[in-house]
Amino acid sequence: MPDTGGKLTTRQALFVDHYALCGNAAEAARLAKYSVKTARVIGQENLLKPAVKQALQARQQAFQAELGVTKCEVIAGLLSAIQMGREQGNPAVMIAGLVQVAKLCGFYEPEKVNLTLSADGKRLSAKFSSMSDDELLAIIEG
Repeated sequence: MPDTGGKLTTRQALFVDHYALCGNAAEAARLAKYSVKTARVIGQENLLKPAVKQALQARQQAFQAELGVTKCEVIAGLLSAIQMGREQGNPAVMIAGLVQVAKLCGFYEPEKVNLTLSADGKRLSAKFSSMSDDELLAIIEG
């Protein structure tokens, strides 16, 4: 388990261990003995916690140091596999490789957009926030 100065619970430390290996928050939560029913939600919540993020970064750096592999080398290997798939006429290999390259390059990260509301926008936001779902649906349908 990573040394995080006691900031993580036992389950969170197990979550970090499993997530670092599988990269799937729900699976890591299940393996860390969280409830199967809530594993998906808890896994995502754990990824947002600063102590868990810090432990994951430390764990990933340790893996990189142990393996002696850089991100560029991994991408180069994937590109080589994609080229082999192309030469063999195997689109499934090419797509799988491209998906992994895209993940490593951060293409699947959500785009962050900062919005600034005018005074009118703030009033409308407050008005819509105070409305019930039925009232909002009536506006959409209307």
